[in-house]
Amino acid sequence: MTLLRHHLPPELVVFDVDGTLHDTFRWWTPVIRAGVARFAELHGLELPLPAAREAEAVVGMRDAGVWAPFLPEPHKHRWQELRAVVLPMEVEEISRGVDYLFAGVRTLLPHLRSIGVKVALASNCRRTYMGAMVNGQGLGQLSDWQFCLDSEGVQCKTDMLRRAQEVSGARRVVMVGDREPDHEAARALGWPFVWRRNDRCDIADAELIWDGAPAALLAGLGLAAQG
Repeated sequence: MTLLRHHLPPELVVFDVDGTLHDTFRWWTPVIRAGVARFAELHGLELPLPAAREAEAVVGMRDAGVWAPFLPEPHKHRWQELRAVVLPMEVEEISRGVDYLFAGVRTLLPHLRSIGVKVALASNCRRTYMGAMVNGQGLGQLSDWQFCLDSEGVQCKTDMLRRAQEVSGARRVVMVGDREPDHEAARALGWPFVWRRNDRCDIADAELIWDGAPAALLAGLGLAAQG
């Protein structure tokens, strides 16, 4: 908590996207199952379709960490081929006009900006998926900056946080995320970490645990409540 106190109130909050702001779990399992089935059909393979827990386990990971788990050992190196099949399905789903952001996100982010807190996004995705988030889910209008693995000067999530701090000029900073890569990136830079609680991992040493209610996050960060 000492680390967090030194960064309150924050001048910049960096949010992970999937599992933190965006309820990926409402659509991901049927999409990846359809994608695996399509990949298997295209290449004459017999592949098991992932159960929901197996599908959800990869959310928040990057590149091979997302796609290779759905392929058998002799074919894991073909994860980019699987991604090429599934990515258009993802983009179509999150761009078709359905609001997949968690409850309260569409008022929380504008409120942060209205009280002078800069908002950045950091996601272990590539530019096509981030573009669908920015445009299809409207996150571009709700945040100041959006970083992904294809952003300039970025090779990992730690770089995204570093770039966000550089462009914002902020000294008091906080990272909010739901998975291990988010936590690791915050720790690499000595930032306080807010864990968006979930049952896919357990981050015991987070400075703050958040269950998703906007009022709880604002209070925990020493920020003014929404009117």
